[in-house]
Amino acid sequence: MKKTLLLLIYLLLISCTGKQRDFQSTATSRIDSTLKYFEESKNADLPLNIRYELTDRAFALANSTFSDTIFLKILYQKNWLHFSLGQYDSLIKYDKVLSRISKQFQNELVLGKQNYLMGYYYEKIAKIPDSAFVRYSRSKTYYQQVKDSSWIGKNLLNMANIQQAQSDFFGSKETLTEALQYLDKGNKDDVASAFSTLGTNHRKLYNYKDAEEYFLKAIALTESEKNRLSIKNNLAATHIDNGEFARATKLLNEIAENSTLKIKSSQYARVLDNLAYATWLSDKPIHKESFLKPLNLRKQVNDKRGMLSSYTHLGAFYSKTEPQRAEAYFDTVIQLSKAIRAPKAEEDALKYLMLLFPDRLKIHNRYIFLQDSLYKQELKVKTQFAKYKYDDRIKQEAILRLEKENAEAELEATRERNYRYWLLAGFTGLIILIGVGIYTYRQRIKRLKAQNRADRVETSYATEAALSQRLHDDFGAGLHHLMLLVQSKADSDKILDELEKLYQQSRDFSREINAVDTGVNFKEALYTMLDQIKPEETRLLISGGKDIAWKSLSNVTKITLYKVLRELFINMSKHSQASLVAINMKQQVKELEIRYSDNGVGIDTSKGFEKNGLLFTEKRIEAIGGTITFESDQDKGFKSVIKIPNY
Repeated sequence: MKKTLLLLIYLLLISCTGKQRDFQSTATSRIDSTLKYFEESKNADLPLNIRYELTDRAFALANSTFSDTIFLKILYQKNWLHFSLGQYDSLIKYDKVLSRISKQFQNELVLGKQNYLMGYYYEKIAKIPDSAFVRYSRSKTYYQQVKDSSWIGKNLLNMANIQQAQSDFFGSKETLTEALQYLDKGNKDDVASAFSTLGTNHRKLYNYKDAEEYFLKAIALTESEKNRLSIKNNLAATHIDNGEFARATKLLNEIAENSTLKIKSSQYARVLDNLAYATWLSDKPIHKESFLKPLNLRKQVNDKRGMLSSYTHLGAFYSKTEPQRAEAYFDTVIQLSKAIRAPKAEEDALKYLMLLFPDRLKIHNRYIFLQDSLYKQELKVKTQFAKYKYDDRIKQEAILRLEKENAEAELEATRERNYRYWLLAGFTGLIILIGVGIYTYRQRIKRLKAQNRADRVETSYATEAALSQRLHDDFGAGLHHLMLLVQSKADSDKILDELEKLYQQSRDFSREINAVDTGVNFKEALYTMLDQIKPEETRLLISGGKDIAWKSLSNVTKITLYKVLRELFINMSKHSQASLVAINMKQQVKELEIRYSDNGVGIDTSKGFEKNGLLFTEKRIEAIGGTITFESDQDKGFKSVIKIPNY
């Protein structure tokens, strides 16, 4: 009986050992096959579909056997092949899989590559700039963790290009400045691309001298002849914008004669179109075929954005000789711009149509609506990109801080583990508890600060835009008039008079942005300022001022009130021809109410009332949570009601 029992136990042990050996052999075989398929799939000489089949085999085997980061590498290769084969639904599906798996197998290098791939997909294929910007930003963070400067720079360069495409030119300049610190100086084309983008940013901001300098740097640095011709074309466009048509036509002729350009390429069409436009602007004789040829080339390669430019230039070409034909081309621009979501092109076309048909109110109203929409969109985009970058910086700082804290904690634990284990355990628990509390508190403070900063950034952008517009309208127009007087060799007395006006305008502008006395003399300073600004023949009546608790108002409220009333009086002095101005002040429980009225010429709101002149005033009030409303009719005076929070 004992012998039989021992024999059974022996046979059972042999059987289990054999099964274990078979299992280990099978697992080893699976791993070897997985690695074999994966290595073969990397062969760039194989067709993409063959590489995909090999990767899919490796993925199927790794999915059931691997608990290692090799699985992430296979999954990234699979995603890259989905992208290369145009299988975008599968790309999005397995991007989510990789994101989920990465929480288990952390691999910063693979995650950096995957997020760069998805950023490129959202930018070039899906045309979703916000998503592309976020994925490039994540990719940059992962490459920062592995200290890969070159890829950090590439991500920043792509982020800057997205900002530029969304009209965030200042933000793009800032991102490019950071990118140049990381880009590999040996990769001259990347650095040249950064300089070229900087040049375009300065061109869009009307800094033509700086734009030319950056384009010349890019031209000298790039090793690609195709890129060099493209940058030269951008430089020629800068000359056109700056009114240097002779320089533009000379450079464009040189580009057009270069044999590197393909005759049917969109780049060649752009050169020809710019050349025709520059020639026409320089008042030289030119035939319509010079504009039609690049248009036909763009139609052949389906370059819709290029077609917008051609139709716009053709409309401008016919605007003086055949207005109806010009209108047809501009209508085509409007329809095409709506189809491809390019509202800036529609705005340009409407600008031309307003000059052709000044009496068409519908065109004016559409232009005003579109201009306001674009302005709001640009502000929104700038704020979004600023927030994305800020969140990314906070995350990176948190990672570095956590790594440092972990290293210090581990070193301390190693020193104390042998002789103070239990004491250290309790002490460590207490420190972690306090640390979590402090970290939670700091994160809350940072979120509040981030929100506040975003609000202030949006208001700052609006204020900058309004200041720039006012400086352009008031001072720029006078300066242009003075230049015309000098060019026409006008009488010196007229020139001196115009200079005196410009000097007075600059003094008024300087006073407007200078500090305001918010102390005990604020009321007197306010009344004195209003009395000085109004014309001598205008009578001023102020009521309710004695009942206001001036000392209870904050400095921000006083400064805002001071500057808003100043802007209303400046507007009145320039345009209203009023003989009487009345201001009524009333302090209520929650707000301070100021009612302004004059008996001037007013404004006919039925003919398209534009508040752009008082946009700065509105932004000031909105920045402190207040409101301002306007009421006006032709020859019936002008009224405004201002409400400011009572704090």
